[in-house]
Amino acid sequence: MNALKLAGFSRRLAAALGAAALAGLLVTLIDAAYAAEGAPPAHLFFAELGLVAPLTLVLGVTGACVAELFLPPGFPRVEPILARVRAESPARRRELAGRLVAGAVFAFVALIVTTRVALRVLAGTDPALASGAAMALVAVGACAVVVFGAVGAGVLVEERLPHLSPDPVRVGLLTFGLFALSCALLVAFGTTSGAGGLLAVFGVFRRQELDLRAPALLVVLFAAAACAPPVRRRTWALVLVLGALVPCLALFPAATSSFDRHTGLAVERHAPLGKLLLTAARRVADRDHDGASAWFGGGDCAEGNPKISPSADDIAGNGIDEDCSGADATLAVAAPPPAPLAQEDTAFVRDHLPKQPNVVLITIDATRAELGFLGYHAHPVSPHLDELAKKSTVFENAYSLASYTSKSLAPMLIGRYGSETHRGWLHFNRFTRDDVFVSERLKRAGIHTVSVQGHWYFFKNYGMERGYDVIDTQATPADQPIEGDRTSNGDALSDRLIAELSRPELDTQQFFLWSHYIDPHAEYVPHAEFDFGHHGRELYDGELAFVDHHLGRVLDALAKRPFAERTVVIITSDHGEAFGEHGLYRHGFEVWEELVRVPLLIYVPGVTPRRVTVRRSAIDIVPTILDIFGVPSPAHDEKGALHGVSLLPDVLAPPGHVPAPRVVYIDMPAGPYNDSREAYIENDLKLITSGNRALGLFDLKTDPGEKRDLLDDTSKARPLLSKAKAFRKTLDEVIERPH
Repeated sequence: MNALKLAGFSRRLAAALGAAALAGLLVTLIDAAYAAEGAPPAHLFFAELGLVAPLTLVLGVTGACVAELFLPPGFPRVEPILARVRAESPARRRELAGRLVAGAVFAFVALIVTTRVALRVLAGTDPALASGAAMALVAVGACAVVVFGAVGAGVLVEERLPHLSPDPVRVGLLTFGLFALSCALLVAFGTTSGAGGLLAVFGVFRRQELDLRAPALLVVLFAAAACAPPVRRRTWALVLVLGALVPCLALFPAATSSFDRHTGLAVERHAPLGKLLLTAARRVADRDHDGASAWFGGGDCAEGNPKISPSADDIAGNGIDEDCSGADATLAVAAPPPAPLAQEDTAFVRDHLPKQPNVVLITIDATRAELGFLGYHAHPVSPHLDELAKKSTVFENAYSLASYTSKSLAPMLIGRYGSETHRGWLHFNRFTRDDVFVSERLKRAGIHTVSVQGHWYFFKNYGMERGYDVIDTQATPADQPIEGDRTSNGDALSDRLIAELSRPELDTQQFFLWSHYIDPHAEYVPHAEFDFGHHGRELYDGELAFVDHHLGRVLDALAKRPFAERTVVIITSDHGEAFGEHGLYRHGFEVWEELVRVPLLIYVPGVTPRRVTVRRSAIDIVPTILDIFGVPSPAHDEKGALHGVSLLPDVLAPPGHVPAPRVVYIDMPAGPYNDSREAYIENDLKLITSGNRALGLFDLKTDPGEKRDLLDDTSKARPLLSKAKAFRKTLDEVIERPH
C-alpha cells in the first residue's frame, strides 16, 4: 500500500512540477512585460527566467504536497465531487447552500473590516512587529467569524426552511461569481485613499505601496501546481520532471551575466515579482554581507571582502577601487557654501525689505512645475497665481527635497535634508524634538505664528504643529481618511485663511502664517466650474484650478489688509505628480523631474519682478524666512545647523548680483514602502543614487525627460559620483531602521 501511495504521489509530483514550470513561463513573460520600459523584453525574459524557474520547483513540490494531503481524491476532476454533493439528502443540501451564501456574506464583511484596519495600520505609529501582530490577529478573527458564521447559518437554514431543496452546486457557483464580481468592481471603483464611504475602502488595493501583482503571480504558480492531475505513465512523469528542470538552466547565466545594469534596474523598478526575487537572490549570494553581491548584477567586484562594494566610500589615491566603479576615485571635495554677502549687499537687502515684515507661506500639495507662469497652457489652471507671478520673483527651476510629503515638506520647514531628521520608520514620519521647525525659531524670536490647516497630519502631534501660537483646523473634514480624499476643502481652507488674516491683532504685530492646500493630492475630485475632462491629468488640472481660484480670494483679502505692503508671500509645493512618465503614477518612490520640480515664487511688495533660471532648492526656504525677519540662522558648526542659503539676494538683486548656480540635492530616505533615493544636480547634470549606488545620470539641458542614461559615460559619471559622495559626507545623517 505504501509503495502504491508513493508511486501515486510521484506521478502527482511530476505533474505539479511540469504545470508549475509551464505557468512559470507565463508568469515570467508577464513580469518581464511590466519591466519592459527599462530593457529589451527578450533579454528581460531570459534574465527573469533564471529567478522564476527555481521558484517553480519549490512551488511545484509544495503544491503537490498540499493536493495530496488536503484536496479530495481525483481533484481537479470536480464531476465526481459535484455528483456526491448533489446526491446528499435535502436537509444536507439546505445546510450546504446556507453555509455557502452566509460564508460569502461574512467573508465580504470581514474583508471590509480587515481592509479598514490595514488602512489604519498604514499610518500607524506602532512598530512593524506590533502592527503585523495586530493585522494577523484581525485576520485570524475575521476567518473565525466567517467559519462560525457560515456553520451557524447553515444549521439555521436547515431548520427554518424545511421545504427548501436547493442545488448546492449552482448556489455555490452563483455565490462565488457574485462575490468575485463585487470585489473586482469595488477595487476598480473604490478610492486609493479608502475615502468616500464604507465600500470605497477596497480601492486601497490599487495603491502602489500595496502592490498585489506579485502575490497574484505567486497564486497562479501555486494553483497550477496544486491543480495538476496526476499523470498515468512513468514516461510522461519523466518528461515533465525534465521539462521542469530545463528552465532552471537559466539560473547560471542570470547569476553571472544576464543582469547587466540596465536589466537589473528595469527589474528592480518595474517587475512586481522579479524585484522581490532579485533582492532575495542577491541577499543569498552576498557571502561577505556588505550589502552587495557579485552575482545577479549586484555589482560587487570583490565578493569576500566586505570593505569593497558598490556602496563603499572610495578613498582617493590609494590605488584601490573600493566602490567597484572601475577605477580608483580622484580627490573630490564638496562644493563650499556660497560666500556670505558683502556688508554693502547685506545693507541693500535690509533696506529694500519692508519694515517689520510678515511672511505668508502657502504650500500646495502635489503641484508640478507646470503652471501658467511656468509655461503650461493646456488648461487655464493658475490665473490668480499667474497674476501674482507678474509682480514676484519666479524661480523657474526649483526643486523639492523629496517626492513624498513626509520626507519633503517637514524637512523643508526644518531647513535640513530628510536623512538628517529624526523621523522614525513610518509611512507618515513623526519628527522628534531633536528637529527644530522654523515656526519654533520664529516664536522664540517673538514673532506671532499661525497655522491654518485642513489635513490631520499637520496638527496631530507629528511635529509640524510645533511652534504655533494659533492652529486653525476648522477646515478639516469631520471624517477625513488616512491619506487623500474624495472631497475638497480648498474653499473652506481659504475661508479660514481669510478669517485668520482678518484678526485685528495682526495689524500691530509681525506674524508668520503657514497653510497647506491638500486638494491636488489624489483622489482627484471633479469641479463643475473647472471641468477640463474626466481623465487623471484633466481632473488633476481641475483641482489645481479650484485651489488657484480660492487662493485668489485669499490674496485679494490680504491685499486689503493694512499690513499688506509689508507682507512677503512665498508659494511652493512639497513635490510634483507623475502621470505615466517613467511608468509611474502619483508620487513617491523615485526622484524623476516630474516628481521633484515644483513651482516657487516669492512676492516682496514694491520689489521689481524678475525670473531666476538657475536651479534652486526648497532647502533655501527656512534661511530665507529667517532672513526676512532678521532672525539669525544657527552657525554652521552648531547642532541643527541649516544647509540652505537665503534667496533674498536673488529676489532683491543688490547691484552687480548675478544668481550663481548652486548644487541641488534631493534626499528621500528609505521608509516602510520606499527605498532610499537621492539626486545630485550640478549645473545640468543630474545623478540619481540609492545610498552610494549610482542608478542613472542625465543631462537635463538636452534630455529634460530623463530618457537617455549617461551613467556608462565614465568621464561624466565618475567625477559627479565622487562629488555626490563628498556632499553626502557633509550631512549629519540620522540612520532610521525598522523596529
